[in-house]
Amino acid sequence: MSDYETVLRADAMLTPAGVVADAELAFDGSGRITYAGSARPDAASASDRVVHELAGQVLMPGLVNGHTHSAMTLLRGVSDDEGFMPWLAAVQALEQHLTHDDVAVGLQLAMVEMIETGTTAFADMYHWDAELIELVRTAGMRALVALASFAPDAVGFPGVSPWNGTDATEQTETLAAQYSGDAQVRIAYGPHAPYTCPPEFLSDIARRAVAHGIPIHTHISESAAEVAQIEERYGATPAAHLAALGLFEAEVLAAHCVHLTEDEIALLARTGTAVSHNPVSNLKLGNGIAPLPEWQTAGLRISLGTDSVASNNTLDLFEEIKMGTILHRGARQDAAIVRASDVLDIATRRGAEAIGFPETGALEAGRLADVIALDITGSAAIPFEPAALVSHLGFSATGGDVRHVFIGGRHVYAEGEHLTLDADAIRLRAAEARARLSAAARTD
Repeated sequence: MSDYETVLRADAMLTPAGVVADAELAFDGSGRITYAGSARPDAASASDRVVHELAGQVLMPGLVNGHTHSAMTLLRGVSDDEGFMPWLAAVQALEQHLTHDDVAVGLQLAMVEMIETGTTAFADMYHWDAELIELVRTAGMRALVALASFAPDAVGFPGVSPWNGTDATEQTETLAAQYSGDAQVRIAYGPHAPYTCPPEFLSDIARRAVAHGIPIHTHISESAAEVAQIEERYGATPAAHLAALGLFEAEVLAAHCVHLTEDEIALLARTGTAVSHNPVSNLKLGNGIAPLPEWQTAGLRISLGTDSVASNNTLDLFEEIKMGTILHRGARQDAAIVRASDVLDIATRRGAEAIGFPETGALEAGRLADVIALDITGSAAIPFEPAALVSHLGFSATGGDVRHVFIGGRHVYAEGEHLTLDADAIRLRAAEARARLSAAARTD
């Protein structure tokens, strides 16, 4: 561990205590924040400090993507104007042609996009193994990775891996033991959804999750059609059905939750279940608007997610921050019902807590230094006043404004240059993989 401090000095900084003008953030060689406040006069001259003078920039915590499927970057733009079930069928048909190399480059492309738009941690559900997890660790990001599964004998991604649901469950436990205590990676079970997973399979995963202390990442009540299907099959709403199977006795991260009833919201609040709000994906697929104000009132643990680019089509969380604020204002005809400051908190501190990285998510002494710097010299930021930083970040900023990204104190992105990923090579490989997938789909 190095004994020097890294110091970032910027025009303003977003901290739990409020906005700091003429700001300074310092972290030590372990990547832990040692100072967050007004610029210290002697910081630039100390010999044991490396100082980054970021004039015309502001600092905020790294963003946390509460739900995505990173490898699906290769499916960007597939079935753009279809309803949810036809879209899902088109995507799943294309997924049958994926190879392990495709999943790897799709993951890397997602990390390129996430890092350059300010995301430092993400929760993901797809095929995962140690080789893919090491790509995350090399890139420097943090991730909660869930191995997607559908049924004990169902092979989810036949061109990628022969693993069926039973295999994925066992591999989850092997990987959880392998990465126990890792600062960058957490492992989760990934039963896809109550409409794709049989009850006995879900009950078994719930028992295992409790016994091993491994979280579960799943989809719940994403569409009205799903809710109707579950009610017809099992005589209960999706969350009630999962509760009867014991799922919420474990730690759960539930994506979407668009169509929860009042009783289901109370259930998830009571069980400490975390939810992921994915406003852009939900709107694009015509699935509706999740009741974020009711979630907040009930005290739910909330994160903000993009879902995959197949249903979004970007991983830019700044789009979700703005949409997640103004969407509910328009739907409820109440401009005070959701505040930008609340959604920014959901996209950072609360999101980090929801996916299991509670030492990150805020710029204050003692936390890990997951921090991003955004340019404020562009037209959309002018005139800029430090007191209006929350307004700027909530309504004006975009991922394209990101200039620097540090994760655990590690500099991974600097002025448009990726320091841990070969972005140009990844983009080229991804384009080639998509061309092959499209050609294969045309022969089906």
